[in-house]
Amino acid sequence: MSSLWQDVPAGHDDLDQVAPPPGTLSLFGHERAWHALEDARTSGRLHHAWLLQGPRGIGKATAAFAFARVLAGAEKLEPAGEATARFRDDDPVVRQIAIGTLPGLIHVMRPPVERGSGFRTQITVEEVRKLNRFFHATGSSSGWRIAIIDPADDLNRSAANALLKMLEEPPGRSVFLIANHTPGRILPTIRSRCRLLRFEPLGETDLKRAVSSAAPSVQAAEIDAALRLCEGSVRQALMLIANGGTEINRTLAGLIEASEPDWTAIQTMADALTQKGREAAYDLLVTAFLGALAAASEKRLKAGDGDGAAELARLWQEETRRISEAAAYNLDRKQTVLTMFDRYFTRRRTIAAE
Repeated sequence: MSSLWQDVPAGHDDLDQVAPPPGTLSLFGHERAWHALEDARTSGRLHHAWLLQGPRGIGKATAAFAFARVLAGAEKLEPAGEATARFRDDDPVVRQIAIGTLPGLIHVMRPPVERGSGFRTQITVEEVRKLNRFFHATGSSSGWRIAIIDPADDLNRSAANALLKMLEEPPGRSVFLIANHTPGRILPTIRSRCRLLRFEPLGETDLKRAVSSAAPSVQAAEIDAALRLCEGSVRQALMLIANGGTEINRTLAGLIEASEPDWTAIQTMADALTQKGREAAYDLLVTAFLGALAAASEKRLKAGDGDGAAELARLWQEETRRISEAAAYNLDRKQTVLTMFDRYFTRRRTIAAE
């Protein structure tokens, strides 16, 4: 893996010792979306705004930065081999984009907090207003001015409305590449002004190539174990590998499939995964728990238990909202985990009694 990523400015979504999208030189999979972008570019009919929509961590931002390199004049290596697109780390345009100094590109994401370390929980209107200055004050040797919004899900209401105004009257020779994880978290009016590009979870072959490229020192057996749990997401696979995710999933499965709650084991897991410094492991646990709820609901539906499936689906919605609120208000993570299990077993007893 190239060391170029070490010079990339920090972002809220970074993983330790993994290249973030501005410093990732190879795009794996997503051939259909990539060719749609390339065909539009070479035909001279490039739409001014593209909505890159699909689950988190599958390569949308990586694709956006890859296409930005092409628009800015970077040399795309041909043939790309196993990758859909690949670039040299010594290309000056590639380096400028990675370190954030290319005049014709702006990356809009969550800003750092004003005091201390860390990042804000939303993209603020002030960040979107920087686009006005960018489009009015900058030129580009390639002629294109590129804005990457990463992701639109993080825009607060004021920021989303500010972006909408720009999309309604786009500057000349401008391209907006807007990543979006969840369709319901973007204004319909923004969506209507963009050309939609669907990104699907990666298939096994491309997923393994992407994970191996991002984490070349990890053993193949460990990668294979993560691939079975990551639902086509490179990010999820890397988090599983880095934070003991395969063991978390194994332990969780045993706890929620038990006939009665094992509160000693649940307490032990909560103590271990909510300590300071284990935030990523906690995120894996709650993500796995919500995934298990969704799978249990689907299983009951297939078995003909529509009422039980609906109850678990409602619990999934409630817990998704409660966990999100706990994160937003920085509530006690251990209590969040214990309540999560308590509500699950309570709901399961209610279903059994009906």
